[in-house]
Amino acid sequence: MTAYRRQLERSRDAYNARDPDAWIAVWSPDCEWHPFLTAREEGDPGYHGPNGIRAWFEDVDEMFSEMHVELETYREVGDRILVLGEMNATKKGTGERVTRDVAWVVEPRGGQLGRGWAYPSHEEAQRAAEEAAP
Repeated sequence: MTAYRRQLERSRDAYNARDPDAWIAVWSPDCEWHPFLTAREEGDPGYHGPNGIRAWFEDVDEMFSEMHVELETYREVGDRILVLGEMNATKKGTGERVTRDVAWVVEPRGGQLGRGWAYPSHEEAQRAAEEAAP
C-alpha cells in the first residue's frame, strides 16, 4: 500500500501542477481514468492511455482556472484503493470558488496505477469500492 500511496501522491502533485505527463508517469501505459465531471458529454467511456489523460487535463482546464487537490485518506478495499480528499477550484468565466469532494477508487495493475474512477462524493466512492470488493 505504501508504494501505491506514493504513486497517488505523485498523481495529486501532477494534478495540482497541471502536468499530465507527470500524472501519466505513475499510471500504466494502458491506463483508464473515469471522471464524473468533464467538459465532455455524459456517458463518455472515460479517458484511455497517455493521450486520453492529456485530453482529460485539457477538458478540466476548460472548466477551471485554478485547482488544488488535497488527499487525506487512503484505504485498501479488496483489490482497489479508496482515496478521499478535497478539491478547491475557481470556475473559468465566472470566478466562482468551488469546493468538491475528491473521491477516487483506483485499481493498481502490475506495480502501477491501472484504472481509476472519480465519484461526486466520498460516500459514493466508498460504496463503489465496497461493491467491487471480492
